[in-house]
Amino acid sequence: MKEAGAAPPAQAICPVLAGPTAVGKTGLILDLIAGRPVEIISLDSRQIYRGLRIGTAQPTAEEQARCRHHLVDFLSPAESYSAARYRQDFIRVYQEIRERGRVPLLVGGAGLYLRVLQQGLLELSPEAAAAIPAVRAELDGLSDAEIRRRLAELDLESARRIDRRDRYRSQRALELCLATGRSMTHLTAEQEPHPALGLQFPLVLLERPVAELDRRIARRTAAMLAGGWIAEAEELLARNGPGARGLTTLGYREVVAHLQGRLSGEELGPRIVLLTRQYAKRQRTWFRAAPRLVAGPPESPEVRRRLAALLDGAERAAAAGEPELPS
Repeated sequence: MKEAGAAPPAQAICPVLAGPTAVGKTGLILDLIAGRPVEIISLDSRQIYRGLRIGTAQPTAEEQARCRHHLVDFLSPAESYSAARYRQDFIRVYQEIRERGRVPLLVGGAGLYLRVLQQGLLELSPEAAAAIPAVRAELDGLSDAEIRRRLAELDLESARRIDRRDRYRSQRALELCLATGRSMTHLTAEQEPHPALGLQFPLVLLERPVAELDRRIARRTAAMLAGGWIAEAEELLARNGPGARGLTTLGYREVVAHLQGRLSGEELGPRIVLLTRQYAKRQRTWFRAAPRLVAGPPESPEVRRRLAALLDGAERAAAAGEPELPS
């Protein structure tokens, strides 16, 4: 599929700052952007939803004033979203930022979204593409448990990688298995890279010791609950209903269960912390195999130096209209 918009110069870059939830990405960025014409493109699968501000840690008004953020707080909680749509939105936003002479920086923890930018979308044969609608119609009638059971039988690696509560991605992986006769894992491994706009995505990866990250997750969850998360979710629930896609995401799903009397106030915080820790573990697993320029905690001088060098190089390239390769 031909992508709209003119491509930037060959081997132009879009720097990436990634890492698990609560690792400290926002704090590092706000330290480094002073005096730089940086605009952030969110690499997050939950911050996209409009109104899910507290529980997804969307940038605050103050943070937005210091550095413009894109692809956050724009989609109705009732709507579904896909990696394919994210790639299209990224291309549009990246080009708009560059046209203003500013520097795009990709920040977040959605490994699947980063992969679709780096590798492209799966190319299906005409026969497989034609089979998808009938396969989808059949699977739509199955329970979540049956979807997960069949996916584990056909593509155990995808079943382990995808959150068992994520019906959309579980079913998508199973659809591909049934329509192509191949697992998503094999299809992805054999795919020829087709990076968005021909860009390189040099990665700076933030990491912390697991115990330290767990403590940060617990503190942040407590702060979110104290800061009005339950009231926010109650308003969203009244406006969109319990089946809204945005309210099935991590944390909001548990707050809704609490509002419906299925989870006590004493159970709510610990449950969210546990699920967030499990999510962070999946993020760490995903990024463990990802090529990176450097990895470490936000306080690491080398992490800060390499990220600053990337931003400075991208700024020079934007000013000159030429690509800048990572050092």
